[in-house]
Amino acid sequence: MDNVRLILIAHPSLALLTLAVASATVYCLALAIYRLYFHPIAHFPGPKLAGLTRWYEFYYEIVQKGQMTFHIQNLHKKYGPIIRVTPNELHVLDSDYFEELYVKSGRLDKYAPFSARFGTDDTFFTAPLQEDHRRLRNAVAPFFSKRKIMDFQPVVRAKLRKLCSSVQEYAGTDRVLPLHRAWTAYAGDVVTEFCFAKAYDHLDSPDFKETFHEAMHAACESSSVLMQFPWLWPVMNSLPDWLVLRLEPNMYMHIQVQQDFHRTISALKENHDESKKMVDHPTLFHEMLHSDLSDREKSVNRMVQEAQVIIGAAILTTSWAAAVASFHIIDKPDIFKKLRAELEEAIPDPSMQLDWQNLEQLPYLTGCIKEGIRLAYGIASRLPRVARHDLRYKDWVIPAGTPVSMTIVDMNHDEDIFPQSHSFIPERWLNNPTTKDGQPLERYFIGFGRGTRQCIGLNLAQAELYMGLASIFRRFSFELYETDVSDTVLAHDYFVPTVKLDTKGIRVKVKSVEK
Repeated sequence: MDNVRLILIAHPSLALLTLAVASATVYCLALAIYRLYFHPIAHFPGPKLAGLTRWYEFYYEIVQKGQMTFHIQNLHKKYGPIIRVTPNELHVLDSDYFEELYVKSGRLDKYAPFSARFGTDDTFFTAPLQEDHRRLRNAVAPFFSKRKIMDFQPVVRAKLRKLCSSVQEYAGTDRVLPLHRAWTAYAGDVVTEFCFAKAYDHLDSPDFKETFHEAMHAACESSSVLMQFPWLWPVMNSLPDWLVLRLEPNMYMHIQVQQDFHRTISALKENHDESKKMVDHPTLFHEMLHSDLSDREKSVNRMVQEAQVIIGAAILTTSWAAAVASFHIIDKPDIFKKLRAELEEAIPDPSMQLDWQNLEQLPYLTGCIKEGIRLAYGIASRLPRVARHDLRYKDWVIPAGTPVSMTIVDMNHDEDIFPQSHSFIPERWLNNPTTKDGQPLERYFIGFGRGTRQCIGLNLAQAELYMGLASIFRRFSFELYETDVSDTVLAHDYFVPTVKLDTKGIRVKVKSVEK
């Protein structure tokens, strides 16, 4: 012992290192004891390792490439309907609790680490505090109303004419149509017109190669890492473009899109009175600049964050729902026949485009769209919320301040509510259906979320889906090309649903065209 003391006296730097190691060891040991035995949710079921460290989640999210959602499903089979999935967070698997949690629980905040995963924690979508969310959302919500979207239909029709014209070029040829990319180009051109009145014209791109899909998906894929290490966002943003391109080409694309949005919004803000007079239709960002938001909230940097969130969500979720629905309609001839028959009766002239409100009255089309949304999920990740008061789940009291989450994927595959849940069955939505215990099936349609954080763009998304699928399947018939159901099945949770990593997408050949 004396020898050790002499060595430490002779080498003060070694003494400091020893003290640091000892302090870190004591801290980690104390933290482990607290988390396992004294934490407010220590008594909830779940694996001890999940309660001990977030490296448990890191392993399934990062090392196993977006598998935490599936692992949580397996944990529920072992531990029951409410489990501890990280040191601070609970997860519930009970479809009847979804409305209780997200709609009836009063004021709910978002869990800050989840909001920070995109580096955009100052938007209406990501703002952790409910008060901030409400203020920012209220500034843009009127522009997403059903009335506003109905007024926007001429723009959607113009994009649809372009889409149909591009698809028709594949008819009578051996060319393979990347249908998933076509839907991405359509959704992207619609939402950028909606936001900026700016035509990116991705629908004119050969084989729809130029879209925002890769850039937006790269941000979602990277968000799993950035949720674990949020300090990486400012590091990435501070790096020169050439280095980002070398380190992570997909993130470079995302940064390029950010910069483009920055230029666009800067120009709008500089000349917003003049530019508003020059556009053919009202736009979201012109309206934001004339809103009651503070000068800081109208800053270019914050509005770029809003643009990323709105445009990214609109492209990735809407296009994927359309792609999933399209695959199943093409893959199942009986579904295609029923849908085509309904569309032929409603739209005698294939070149005619019905209004969204008329298309909503078509029951089989509605069933196809609801099934597409259900099997596309919208968001694959769990959705944590934080209440400022205690919550109750059956006999469990969830302490105030505890993040508690549920997952849309779990509900959409609840066999008690959706028998044959992995199958695309439009008929399940016909004739005001109920579950076997008599509840309206509509209660469990949660593709756009529920409560105060429900998807703000649901009217725009539904207009695009109704008008898009009706136009495409009234005019064209397709056959799949080297595509099967595995190209639509959720395999990785990168916040948005992601299929197998070697997919080539949903590819088809155009068999015939009705003119």
